[in-house]
Amino acid sequence: MKYIVNLSPSEDDILKICRKLQEYNAAFFEIKDEPNFVISEFDEYDELIGGIVCTIVGQWLEIDFLWVKDEYRGRGLGKKLLFEAERIGMDNGCTKAFLTTMNFQAKPFYLKYGYKVVYVQKEYPIINEKYYMEKTLNYRQNIK
Repeated sequence: MKYIVNLSPSEDDILKICRKLQEYNAAFFEIKDEPNFVISEFDEYDELIGGIVCTIVGQWLEIDFLWVKDEYRGRGLGKKLLFEAERIGMDNGCTKAFLTTMNFQAKPFYLKYGYKVVYVQKEYPIINEKYYMEKTLNYRQNIK
């Protein structure tokens, strides 16, 4: 056996280990496919002004990233992206949504749209807090 510590791993180094874990998990996990999708919003100059990246894991919609350019915040773009992602999730059998956000990010935004904090990771990575949030999905909530 050989033991190697790599303090500057390449993306490929990381992916090799991730794939091995995924192969192992596949024997026990009840689903085999975890499709991703992205919704992007562009301005009239084709500049990206907002987007959301999601993964569907069984009955869960995992919101990996949601970003809106600063000058477009507060205009409903984040809500539009979030609700469209939730609709796609529900159309694909999702009954719950999951995300994480930091204390300096969008916790009030997600609370406003029905997400609940299920766990708080304090002092992360040193002085901030990370919130793990969930929401039960249903079409009636997304009519607002």
